[in-house]
Amino acid sequence: MASWLGSLWGGSGASSLPYNISTDPLSPSTNKGSHGWAIHTATHKTNGEEATAFQASKAELAKTPLQQQRSQSFASSGGGNLTQLVPALHHFHRIKRLIHPRILRAHATLDTDYPDDSKPSPGLDALDKVASTGNLIIVTEKAIPLDDWLDNLNPHTPQANAAAVSWGIYNIVEGLSFLHTQAKLAHGMISPDAVFVTPGGDFKLGGFDLVTPLGIADGGGGPTPHFRKYEASVCPADYRSPERTSGRYDTLQQSAPLHSIDCYSLAVLIEYIYTHPSAGTNGQVPVPLKKALLRMKNDSPKLRPRLPPLLKCPVFDNPYVKAQKFLDEVVSKPVEEKIIFLQSLPDILNRGVLTENVAIYKILPMLVMGLRASAGNEAAMSQDINRREVLAIVPLLFQIAESYLAKTPELFLKHVTPLVPLLFAVNDRGVRGSILQKISILETQLDKSALNSSVFEPMCSGFTDSSGPLRELTLKSTIVLVPKLNHANLEKLVRYLVRLQADPEASIRTNTVIFIGKVAPHLTETSRQKLILPAFTRSMKDPFTPCRLAALRAVIACKEYFSQKEVAEKVLPCVIPHTLDGANEVRAEAFNVVDTFLVNLREESKRMAKDEAERMSAATCGIGAEGGTGGATSAAPSSGSYLTGISSWMGSSTEPTASTSSASGAQRTTSSTSNGSLTKLPAPQPGPAAPKFSSLTLSDAQVGGSSKYNTADDSGGWSDDDDIVSPQNNSTGGGGWDDDDDAFGMSPVNKTKGDGDFFASFDSNKASKVGGGKAGSLKPGMKLKGKAKPTVTKLPASDLLDGWDDF
Repeated sequence: MASWLGSLWGGSGASSLPYNISTDPLSPSTNKGSHGWAIHTATHKTNGEEATAFQASKAELAKTPLQQQRSQSFASSGGGNLTQLVPALHHFHRIKRLIHPRILRAHATLDTDYPDDSKPSPGLDALDKVASTGNLIIVTEKAIPLDDWLDNLNPHTPQANAAAVSWGIYNIVEGLSFLHTQAKLAHGMISPDAVFVTPGGDFKLGGFDLVTPLGIADGGGGPTPHFRKYEASVCPADYRSPERTSGRYDTLQQSAPLHSIDCYSLAVLIEYIYTHPSAGTNGQVPVPLKKALLRMKNDSPKLRPRLPPLLKCPVFDNPYVKAQKFLDEVVSKPVEEKIIFLQSLPDILNRGVLTENVAIYKILPMLVMGLRASAGNEAAMSQDINRREVLAIVPLLFQIAESYLAKTPELFLKHVTPLVPLLFAVNDRGVRGSILQKISILETQLDKSALNSSVFEPMCSGFTDSSGPLRELTLKSTIVLVPKLNHANLEKLVRYLVRLQADPEASIRTNTVIFIGKVAPHLTETSRQKLILPAFTRSMKDPFTPCRLAALRAVIACKEYFSQKEVAEKVLPCVIPHTLDGANEVRAEAFNVVDTFLVNLREESKRMAKDEAERMSAATCGIGAEGGTGGATSAAPSSGSYLTGISSWMGSSTEPTASTSSASGAQRTTSSTSNGSLTKLPAPQPGPAAPKFSSLTLSDAQVGGSSKYNTADDSGGWSDDDDIVSPQNNSTGGGGWDDDDDAFGMSPVNKTKGDGDFFASFDSNKASKVGGGKAGSLKPGMKLKGKAKPTVTKLPASDLLDGWDDF
């Protein structure tokens, strides 16, 4: 078989067909009942329409003998070694001449031995003279053999299967009625081999190997010589009537009606179909048909009934058959009836009356044809009847697309995608509304480029439409497209959103602010800064309560896009007034916004304080010291710990004892240098016993001054300004600083006149001898008072380590 396929594609004739035919057959030519024809899939080269191609090699047909079923007159008919070639040629010539909805429609035929009219084929009258070196090709509508269709039926849907079978038998009866009444021909080979089923569930007649008129004066009477010669070998024995099996062709010629031989074969075929396990009738012929089948199988050709009355049988009276009949006749129906039927189809599909294949392969093409005829014609749309028809088509179109085509994107691309620009071009609000309600289907099936060019750009006209409901529906429908919009269309959308915020319809303004909150993640940083905060601020001032509430909720949803500075300076000042809004739900939401942002602001404040402390610490550690020894580094105390040490020291009032003096002296072993290093100091020498304060002595402090300046209200020499260590607070020489003061990087300056001496109260009896008279001279009018030494508060161990133990 591969050899003749190679010769087929190598010939110049095959390329003239407007179809691409697959190489691998669906059904090989050697299958039972194929009669030498291999079945291939085919697609139209221009529009991609699917079809079925029957191919046969004449050389193979001429070598394949027929399985002869000998009759009594077979020897006298001159039939010797019959082959498949002549019956195949007979079918090839007949199928392209017979055109009817119930006959398998041939789109194109080709005999590669006679590719054009320059060399005409001999035709039916001289089939034995046809060249047998080429190939036969017949391209028909898409269909599969009856046996394959029966085997593919779902056994779990018996009711639907029974309805589909009844419709198929109805089709066969209509096809035979056409042959008998109008073509005046008998089929002669009614059997499963001659029936094909389309994807839409229609049964089609094929297998015209024996088609013949009856009553031709050919010498012996009855059917044609071709029929007499080949019918016993081509038609299966069970489907041949008694007069055919006995070879009584004279009976057919003299007294048998034209339908007689096909009537008998049809009765056998109906029994065969209903006894199939998947036919949905438990292998039984329906009761209303049993009596009719007995009459159809009568031994006498004269008593066999005509076929058209069979269509009135109750077995064909079901919703499936009625719907299928209307679909076939819808083109010729009045428009009003057509609209009513279209409006009823969604319910019929939802109830499962019609199958998925019927919806895709019969209803959908009908809808597409109707839309192209009406929606694409502006003059037609100006008529109300056509507008109503389109309004009935659009919802049904999207229902089929959503229910069935979503599983097969190639079908959606083929049938629906080309209609999208056409639908958006219709200047009708009802049609536009129907499309917008199903925009999510387009979003899932169309690619990004098609959505931007064919969907979003045409639908933008809805944003400026004078109809409020259409503007609102356009806004709601656009949200599903946002993730797939390009940058230019997003910017265009932002402009429409700004405009819609001033819409007179309160519901549109509310939905706009909700939309802005949802679209924010898809905008660029620049677009977000321009849009969201001004939009939310504007909506918070809207008199419509739901709009203000939606704005507050949108602020929370977009909080990640506001900096803390913007929150403090711009967002909260707009939100806080709404904590006293007239609507309770707005007030509650405003408090929720404030509380949410305050938490973030507190965290930001703590972070800022921490960063500031770290900066000050880093700056302090960078200052060098003259007396550094390169010891272990230690962070310089911050100003907070500096003042805290003084306060804790001053707040203590415990009387020091001798036992604590040595302990405190032992603790003072380190000194903080200007570069942060810890330097070990020599232990101080014990002072006189009178002061009773050994941890900080006057000699350590190197302070010059007399005890006569130490009055009762001096508070130990401290003033408010002493808390701040700066040159301005020590303007006189000495000022209570010793040599270790340079460890802080600071040098004492002259103290202002009248300032209290820092350690003068510690040892008033020896004030004149301490400091070498550097600051010991008395002012005029001043006298030494022999007051007892004031009690000195005991310093706890923790305070001695706060950086002040240098004294």
